[in-house]
Amino acid sequence: MSDVTRVFITGVSGLLGTNTVHAFLEAGYQVSGLVRKKVSFVGTQHKHLQLIEGDILNKMAIEKHMKGCEFVIHIAALSDPKEINYKRFHQVNVIGTKNIVESAIICKVKKVIYVSTANVFGYGNLNNLGHELMPIKTPFLELMYSKSKKKAQEYVLSKKDDIEVVSINPTFMLGAYDTKPSSGKLVLYGLRKLILCPPGGKSFVCVKDVATGIVKAIENGENGASYILSNNHLSYKAFFSLLAKLHGTNSLILSVPKLYLRVIGFVGDILRKFHVKVTFSSNNISVLCVSSFYSNKKAKEELGVTFSPIEEGMTDAINWFATRKS
Repeated sequence: MSDVTRVFITGVSGLLGTNTVHAFLEAGYQVSGLVRKKVSFVGTQHKHLQLIEGDILNKMAIEKHMKGCEFVIHIAALSDPKEINYKRFHQVNVIGTKNIVESAIICKVKKVIYVSTANVFGYGNLNNLGHELMPIKTPFLELMYSKSKKKAQEYVLSKKDDIEVVSINPTFMLGAYDTKPSSGKLVLYGLRKLILCPPGGKSFVCVKDVATGIVKAIENGENGASYILSNNHLSYKAFFSLLAKLHGTNSLILSVPKLYLRVIGFVGDILRKFHVKVTFSSNNISVLCVSSFYSNKKAKEELGVTFSPIEEGMTDAINWFATRKS
């Protein structure tokens, strides 16, 4: 890949954004990375990386910085579980996405890769994994984040006749550079001596593999298509047990009944009615009680992604958090 090929990436200060910047730089691209503040980017500095301070809600500024880029990767999103106002999710995740796509069309960008979530599709179980043709299911149907991402994804794919578009739909990502932290909160929680474990489970994936999949989608992604990127399917108990083994922690893992979790969710609902921003609500708690497993078959076959065992993502996360403490 020629080093003159420029790619515009939003949300580069986060877990996936930082890893995606690294993946494109390693592939020989020039990267224009959008951040709110340059100091928030903790990834590797590079002569072919230009950090731009901006906001996806400022369409004029987006167009200005997007000019000359051949590809756009839209990662920036609002996913805060404490946010209680759907209008905020809609503003950032839907309106912000429209700004990116409309700007890309104006700037004659070749292709837009939109990063969504696997939860806009229906999940399955170990015998029948969820896939790209399954409709969204409860509890994700009620979650403000997944509802807004679904609406944004539908908009992006509806523009396939105006510009090449691809949707990348990762499951729960683990790895280094989780500055918030986002998914890394589960890793940090799992390193405690006492773990209260919910009954559900997730499909986990190494964030580096998702970043690689985004790069591969530039060449291999079919216009208008969606690709779920997932790998290991684990219950929360299996996840915490594996994490403790990797870290050498002798953790006590106690299973929490669904009924107890539902009571916590109900309390959260009451607090939210009084505008108290808490992470727990009935909808958020319900996510912990289901096993949302997804297939990576399409991404393997069409994008050519090779997936690493989740132990690598766990180890990367553990080591990165350790360096942040020191």
